[in-house]
Amino acid sequence: MGKHVFCTDLCLALGEPLAGTGDTPERALLLAWPRGKWRVPRWQSADMSPELSAAIHDAAMSGLYIGLIDKVEAPESLPTLHAQPENVYASFDDEAALIAAIRNYVDGILFAGTRDTRRTIICCTDSRRDACCARYGFSTYKALVAAADPALFNIVQCTHIGGCRFAASLVVMPQRQRYGRMTAEQAPAFLSALARDELYLPAYKGRTDRHEAEQVAELAALAWASERGQVLKSVAITGAIPEAPIEGAALNLTAHLPQAALAISLTARSFYMQGNCQIVADNEGEDKLRWCLASVTPLPFSPLSGPT
Repeated sequence: MGKHVFCTDLCLALGEPLAGTGDTPERALLLAWPRGKWRVPRWQSADMSPELSAAIHDAAMSGLYIGLIDKVEAPESLPTLHAQPENVYASFDDEAALIAAIRNYVDGILFAGTRDTRRTIICCTDSRRDACCARYGFSTYKALVAAADPALFNIVQCTHIGGCRFAASLVVMPQRQRYGRMTAEQAPAFLSALARDELYLPAYKGRTDRHEAEQVAELAALAWASERGQVLKSVAITGAIPEAPIEGAALNLTAHLPQAALAISLTARSFYMQGNCQIVADNEGEDKLRWCLASVTPLPFSPLSGPT
């Protein structure tokens, strides 16, 4: 048998950028289930009753993200169900009540529970789904748990959240921030940034619900400001973005900062995308156009009128 080839390593070797891949589900349910019992698909995990399996399947098919979570080192069991971005959790007296809570949440009805004041950091460690999530995700998860203040952060390992080729993959809730290529060594700096209510730019994928090009431009502007000692949470981006990029096409956008304006130039580049290790093993993949940062240029700026 040949040596395993990891999709994350191939993605890095090709130079596919992390920026621009920050889309995060609007709503999510996290169901506590032992990691050793996770299966693919998750609604067929070990020891699930047909009724619970059907409820999870139906929720997933409705477009809701529903993940299984575990925290093996927790002194006591996790609450059964955790809703995001409401950040409300609860346990249930019986399975029928749990199933009702899942189905009601799909219909927009939040179950009664306790509000968690902490950030929840979801780290994908789903070895059943992808080897990269096990190889990179679990070491990052353990480092986060070791470094985190449990009064500030609720850190859980989770089934597939997407972006296997960018492992380790994380989502911070309820802020809906998505991070990738997070390493164990970065864990303390990442947690420190979050504790200051700042973005951790080295692994930040981009602002959710924004066009890929806008995510890339904003992240470039945030990095430019950070290098000059300015900590910003967001940047306004203006400029017309085409519906579909053409390979080699240039795109010029403007970033508006409190004390500066930047011309952000992007280029559409094609990358051979192999989204997970199984696709690599099957020698499959597809070419995908991505917006890539080309340059950042300061513009003449007047604090009263903006760029001149």
